[in-house]
Amino acid sequence: MTLFIIIISLVVYENKGSNRDTDVFVQCFFVEVIMNVVRMGIEANVHKNKGKYKAIVKFAVRALFYYSDTKKMSENFSSVERKLLFKKQPNFLSKFVTPYLCTDFSKKEKIEILSKHYDWFEDNFTTQARHQIYNERLNLLELEIDEQTYLLNLSFERNARKEGELTLSLTDSMLNKMYTISFSVFNDDIYIGGVQGGANDNGFSRTFTKAFYGLRPKSFMVETLRLMATSLGINHIYAVNETGHVSNSLRYGKKGKEISLKYNCLWEEHDGQQHDKCFYALPIQSTRKDLEPLKRQKRKLYRERYAWLDQYEQDLHNVISQHTRGTDMTPIQLAKAS
Repeated sequence: MTLFIIIISLVVYENKGSNRDTDVFVQCFFVEVIMNVVRMGIEANVHKNKGKYKAIVKFAVRALFYYSDTKKMSENFSSVERKLLFKKQPNFLSKFVTPYLCTDFSKKEKIEILSKHYDWFEDNFTTQARHQIYNERLNLLELEIDEQTYLLNLSFERNARKEGELTLSLTDSMLNKMYTISFSVFNDDIYIGGVQGGANDNGFSRTFTKAFYGLRPKSFMVETLRLMATSLGINHIYAVNETGHVSNSLRYGKKGKEISLKYNCLWEEHDGQQHDKCFYALPIQSTRKDLEPLKRQKRKLYRERYAWLDQYEQDLHNVISQHTRGTDMTPIQLAKAS
């Protein structure tokens, strides 16, 4: 839009004729705009080696077309720390152009969500924790299953750029992702934009479910996010539905058919209620079964699951507190399957 206005202004200027002062003003304005977008393009791609100049040109063209929005993003993410985001996502400043979190947010809303998420993030997490999340990952907990170690991490992911600014991951000891859930925080509410399972499960889900008293990995991830939300003082959790997922945007045509996870079923299994056309609302606190009507074997299973979850909640709360209350110590707590 800004590029269109510039072109129209130049046409009008040519038709009306000019004087020297006007000529200088227009030239200076146009040069300043060009220099700004080129500078932003260079900063956004400073970490890139292959195809850097092509990426800068592509960024500059897009930035010219949406100059006022890109300029606002550049101003909001001009600090040294926030520029760390460009290392994993060189096109971060143009995120407002593509679908983000759901199919329905406007460009203005996306810019506001991104800015407020990082305001919240910087207000709540320690500097050390933030830098670990930006650069690699923040290790939260370990889970031991059949002498195998699995890690719970919080990170900023290149591949989740449309689904959320933070990604909660369950990985093996080699950091292969088994399950992830990506989200952003806006006005003290969590917005989940995506959930993914590992590409090569190799029986992991079955092993995990057996080890943790019938708790499936997908449900474990949802429960973990709920517990984190409680520790972080989150008010609401909103989870994207199938039709609202970014892959169903008109921009991507039929790509939405590639979504394999049944989002709606997952949220409804966790007492989610339809909030609007794009999101379910999930209760912060999970509902626990009444054990009395259950058969003895089932009752024992759920009793053990809930006892483990109670200990897990305390472990998770402790480690979250270490990273959000000014403490630089980062020990990893250990939650074991008995």
